[in-house]
Amino acid sequence: MELKNEKFLSKALSIILNVAIIFGIILTGILVYDTFINRGIQDIVINKGIIIVLLVVGISNLFFIVFMLKGVIKTLIKGDPFVRSNAIAFKKISLSCLIIASCYLINLFINSNFKEFKFIYVDNMGIHTDMEVFIFLFASAFIYILAKVFDKAVSFKEENDLTI
Repeated sequence: MELKNEKFLSKALSIILNVAIIFGIILTGILVYDTFINRGIQDIVINKGIIIVLLVVGISNLFFIVFMLKGVIKTLIKGDPFVRSNAIAFKKISLSCLIIASCYLINLFINSNFKEFKFIYVDNMGIHTDMEVFIFLFASAFIYILAKVFDKAVSFKEENDLTI
């Protein structure tokens, strides 16, 4: 019974990731339209170029993370998640989180609004934070540790499979 629940959960996560990809594409289109077409960034060409590069790098890394997670989910559906490819996928996800944190940090320095920087604030639209840099740094560290745990588990599994 437990195996059916695990496979159901894995398939549900796979569907959620597919919806996240579609939703991400739509949001990316809205972001590009709102930022560059509707408002039209009229700053210096260098600033606009850097902002475009940061957006492209950040968004592409987010999509990369989702596709890596889809690969991990596929191994869960197959029933053997402790494979070397998952450990490598987690290391890549960790690196992507670090790159996204770097993009946020660079943006913070380029568009330095340190006067308006708030750890957390509440307004009519909800709860907000300017701590994305630290969120992605902590996520990167946590996922890297998870990658190391998976790597060690795969080593133990391979060693156990070779034992008679």
